[in-house]
Amino acid sequence: MSKSKALMLSTTRLPFDNFVSGALVGAMSATALELGNKNKKTPLGVAKRVLKFSLGGGVVAAVGISASNSIAKGNYMSAATKTALGIGALILIENLIKPESN
Repeated sequence: MSKSKALMLSTTRLPFDNFVSGALVGAMSATALELGNKNKKTPLGVAKRVLKFSLGGGVVAAVGISASNSIAKGNYMSAATKTALGIGALILIENLIKPESN
């Protein structure tokens, strides 16, 4: 493998590390969106929306990075399986966390 390829692809972080990073990005994004939302909000609705974005962001980061690590290793079936499971997790989050409408 060439040196430039080795610098572009890495498998150094664990999936949960990536989940935490994604969850933090999701929480910050959701909070920013909620601060800009001028509609009437309840604290529970805000908390549910932030939680939903946090979990979704964590899943997307963990699965996306883990799947890309599998691609870097040439494990394409593993990457496809992880991606499918990630999509399933996002659907589950979407169906379980229902913030009330504003």
